[in-house]
Amino acid sequence: MPDMVRSVGLLPALVWGVLAGFLRPRGPIFPLEAVGIIVVSVVVGVVAGRVTRSRWAMFFAPIFFVVAGEVTRIGFTGPTVDLPRLSTLGQAALVSGRGAYALLTVLPMVVGAAYGAGSTRRSRSWLRWVGRFCTGILALVVAAITVVVAVPGRAAPIGGGISELAYAGKLGLMIRGNRADAPLLLFVPGSPGGSELGAMRRRLGALEQQFVVATMDRRGGGRSFGGLDPTPTFTVENETANVVQAAKYLLSRFRKDKLYLVAHSGGTIGATLAVQDQPALFAAYVGVGQVAAPAASDRGQYDDTLARAREKGDDALVNRLTAVGPPPYDDIYGYEPMILAEDVVYGSGNGAALEDNVEAPELSALDKVHVISGLLDSFDAYYPRVQEIDFRNQVPALGVPVWFVAGEREVPARTRDLNQWFQVLQAPRKEVVTLAGAGHRSMFDQPAAFVELMSRVVVAAP
Repeated sequence: MPDMVRSVGLLPALVWGVLAGFLRPRGPIFPLEAVGIIVVSVVVGVVAGRVTRSRWAMFFAPIFFVVAGEVTRIGFTGPTVDLPRLSTLGQAALVSGRGAYALLTVLPMVVGAAYGAGSTRRSRSWLRWVGRFCTGILALVVAAITVVVAVPGRAAPIGGGISELAYAGKLGLMIRGNRADAPLLLFVPGSPGGSELGAMRRRLGALEQQFVVATMDRRGGGRSFGGLDPTPTFTVENETANVVQAAKYLLSRFRKDKLYLVAHSGGTIGATLAVQDQPALFAAYVGVGQVAAPAASDRGQYDDTLARAREKGDDALVNRLTAVGPPPYDDIYGYEPMILAEDVVYGSGNGAALEDNVEAPELSALDKVHVISGLLDSFDAYYPRVQEIDFRNQVPALGVPVWFVAGEREVPARTRDLNQWFQVLQAPRKEVVTLAGAGHRSMFDQPAAFVELMSRVVVAAP
């Protein structure tokens, strides 16, 4: 067979690259999709190997696939699909984005091409047996990956209560409570693309004794990864609508008139605006690590971090901060020095988030990858769009009782801006609660104190 005719065997890899890049530019969303992608990739590799009758198909088929996919998804934005960077977040994006996708496509295609090419040869050379052995090992790796990604997330049962995973549109929810008729509580995580399923169950499981607790994965992260695109619609208005959508789903599902809304950090932006727009849905609002004026708070955090770096003689951090200059920034990489230094500067305890949630059985293996990749891409798309938010001017009143919870080690600029807003805010009831010894994730740092606060909230705003 002429070499030109044999090269047609690489055409399926090219077509598959275009289809995968168009249909799933950031990788599969659900476990069954991941299994399907692995199977198709193996088949494409086998075809390439058999038609070309060359081990070079193990190299060229993946190359055709990768190039076609990269070209097809031009226009999609975010750290996992943009040009790779060597920074810490850039490496995390490369591993959780392209790296994870390659395990589901490129590796199976290499194995398929090896088997396809080997099936056309009759040599009994010892090199062929070595090749077969290596291919067999890789095939076992692919089989193991297939089994791992095929397992869906599962909710830990509650005897006599409710424990399930659900969806409100494309928003993933974990719903848990000892009594299905208990008051409803909706929790909105902090980070764009944030997921707190593991932390809520492990650290605030006591809330389930008095509430039906619905923990929402924010758009683009964890079980809500499928809602990430199109990123141009990733706006403050959309995040507000997502909170309202989840609230209405729960109220309809459980036949309640109101629910208690708890939000953390960046999630408080959409939550606050949802309460302002539709107060009739909510019995009370609790903002933890409440955002009031992100641009002003970020500038204060930048100044604090730079001062701390100079005081400690951390020249590397000083250089990174001065290189990007003061916020706001157009993408996540501008914020990277402050994000990575926050735990060291303030003792905020943010790093525990990944440990809690990457171990959560409620998240499938694929969802756990999305906890990282979705957070990076969602932050990059959404956070630059919140810079015009300033509740000190834009939200003069809220129509429900309001509690703001701050950790003792919270970023001082955030507390300053919250207090300024609190002084002018009109509400039926308002209170600021400071949790001793806690950082930015204060409800998880001091869970008993937070549960006690929620008991007071129910009494004060039944």
